[in-house]
Amino acid sequence: MLALGGTHLEEPWKSKHKELGVAITHTCHESYDRTNTKLGPEAFRFSDAIEAKALKSNEKYYILRPEVIESYFVLWRLTHDVRYRQWGWEAVQALEKHCRVDGGYTGVKNVYSDEPTQDDVQQSFFLAETLKVILKKGPLICSVLILNSLFLVPLLAI
Repeated sequence: MLALGGTHLEEPWKSKHKELGVAITHTCHESYDRTNTKLGPEAFRFSDAIEAKALKSNEKYYILRPEVIESYFVLWRLTHDVRYRQWGWEAVQALEKHCRVDGGYTGVKNVYSDEPTQDDVQQSFFLAETLKVILKKGPLICSVLILNSLFLVPLLAI
């Protein structure tokens, strides 16, 4: 969202916000990519030995949050860098593999597990926020609209 907000600023703040948004999104992607499920943990830490990894059991769950997938969408629209589309598609595949159930989607209790236990909860924000990208054609991140629980934002000008 920093990168998107930066589009309304003058230089040098515009470039700085975009650069920071890209860096934060890259770090979040690394937190997804370093798990067995390819879903990100609720929280992750940095230390001399650990980078972008959850250490405590109450940080290792995934409850269908939208922020990282939304960041991929926004950065793809701003930069047209195909890596954000690919990262979004990887997240969709991970959701389908680990979170899809007969009645919808559920979170997982440990994103580092090869066989994660599902939490049997579809959060109320999942449909309104995580699945907010309207698909027009092809895989993920092709839309012209972002929907969330507060507003509708056309992104044709980006």
